[in-house]
Amino acid sequence: MELREVEVFLALAEELHFGRAATRLRLTQGRVSQTIRALETEIGGALFERTNRQVSLTPLGARFRVGAQRGYEELHRALRDCRAAARNITSQLRVGYLPSMGNDVVTRIVGAFERRHPECHVYLHTLHLRHSLDPEPALLAGETDIALCWSPGGDGRALETPRLVVGPVLEQVPRAVLVPDDHPLAKRGSVTLDDLADCVLLNPSKSAPVQQRELWSPPVTPSGRPLRHTGEDIVGLTNRAELTADDVLTLVARGHGLHLTVATLLEHIPFRGLTLVPVTDLPPMALVPVWTASTENATFRAFAQAAAEAAKAMQHNRKPNIS
Repeated sequence: MELREVEVFLALAEELHFGRAATRLRLTQGRVSQTIRALETEIGGALFERTNRQVSLTPLGARFRVGAQRGYEELHRALRDCRAAARNITSQLRVGYLPSMGNDVVTRIVGAFERRHPECHVYLHTLHLRHSLDPEPALLAGETDIALCWSPGGDGRALETPRLVVGPVLEQVPRAVLVPDDHPLAKRGSVTLDDLADCVLLNPSKSAPVQQRELWSPPVTPSGRPLRHTGEDIVGLTNRAELTADDVLTLVARGHGLHLTVATLLEHIPFRGLTLVPVTDLPPMALVPVWTASTENATFRAFAQAAAEAAKAMQHNRKPNIS
């Protein structure tokens, strides 16, 4: 039995006229008659007495009307309540981000949402570096509601899983390799991955999903040359699980290896003695909001929309004014 069949029955039970019921429901009279016949077949008895002059409920129809009316009203009440809840913005939201994104960028994005929804207080906090490659464990554990993440590849597909929702791309940032100032590549205006084939790169993580790890720091160049990575990953090289960006910068400064990252890293986390050299044949890193599918609500969607609009406005303001 479908909800539409119940709606047709209740309308006819009130109007007791096929024409008026059809007009009320914006259906043809034939469609109303067909629906009632199908309902009577499903129930196994006549619900209406039909004569040339009038339509009336049978005793079975009157009994069905009582139960159908009650169930119909309860269902619509539940739908109204759920729709209202889906539209409501919660009173608080936890948003995690990586310092390499820049505090100014993140605070502008969050500020845009707070101005639009002042009833929602945002708790903004930094994420551990291990979440940069794989935010899913932190989100599933409830450590934050929304994670602002880097997604290698230029879009959000690298982070897509059945349990995560990846929001719109807020920003695309070019890739670069982090090198000590005295490294031979430091004076180059740009490099390709082939230029890095004779260098040692920091292994970003042994535990992260292979797809993310290889998009962050590829195992081979586009021409097929292997890229060498450290035997130990960054966790192993620092002997600590909860890493900061400074841990990675220090490893590069001490000569443990070069690091593939975003071209804006040193703007947000300055470190003397290091240089960023653009890598021209890596796709950009995308900044995206991510949350779990099981907890998705109107607040998360509203944040993603406000963030996208704020990011678009920031990009517009960065464009040079040519006149």
